[in-house]
Amino acid sequence: MGQNRTITIQDLYPHMSEAELVVAEANLKRYVALIVRIHDRLQAEGKSWPDPPVNLTASGMHHTIPGERSNSLTKRN
Repeated sequence: MGQNRTITIQDLYPHMSEAELVVAEANLKRYVALIVRIHDRLQAEGKSWPDPPVNLTASGMHHTIPGERSNSLTKRN
């Protein structure tokens, strides 16, 4: 890990064709631009980025969304 290397879209999606990678990269750029615009708007209004309702990095977190329809399709222990 001594060298820092730029991660490419192909590193993230090695199974995709060149055409699919072009679309994926364009989508990622639009998503990042949207997040930046939201951040800039909040900052201009003197607001801060909202805290998430749950700690998404907590260990032992259940990987389901409360109230989500697909939860009923998962096997319960």
